[in-house]
Amino acid sequence: MRIINTILLVLILLVVSGGAAYYYFFGQGQPLLTSQEPEQQAVAGPIYLALEPFTVTLQGERNNQILYTELTLRLEETRSHTMLMQYMPEVRNRVLAELAQQSASDLKSTEGRESLVNRLKTILSAPYHPQMSVPGISSVLFTAFVIQ
Repeated sequence: MRIINTILLVLILLVVSGGAAYYYFFGQGQPLLTSQEPEQQAVAGPIYLALEPFTVTLQGERNNQILYTELTLRLEETRSHTMLMQYMPEVRNRVLAELAQQSASDLKSTEGRESLVNRLKTILSAPYHPQMSVPGISSVLFTAFVIQ
């Protein structure tokens, strides 16, 4: 009889200590969600793709000027990030071709820079391959912008 009592006591201690360990590591005193409480979904952070810096010569009215800029693309999903990384030489070519068409006087104004952002978003959102969907680019951000 004494052995049975000892075994029962050991089992009770294991159950209690197991429950305490579970509470300590997983519960931490936070109430469990009830069916009346809405479950909060984790919000994914933004997806950014920083491009290597660009340096181009701008045609000026009297003389040429140099534009140095760094761009970061804010993307809508990771699929777009993968696609743009795969086609990075073409991405850079599109940006360089557009930047080279700009004039220094236009880019010195806020409206000129906003127009460039819209144009870059349009050309970078065009398909890179006929069988692929277009990348989801939500915005084009300047992280550096210097005209000399």
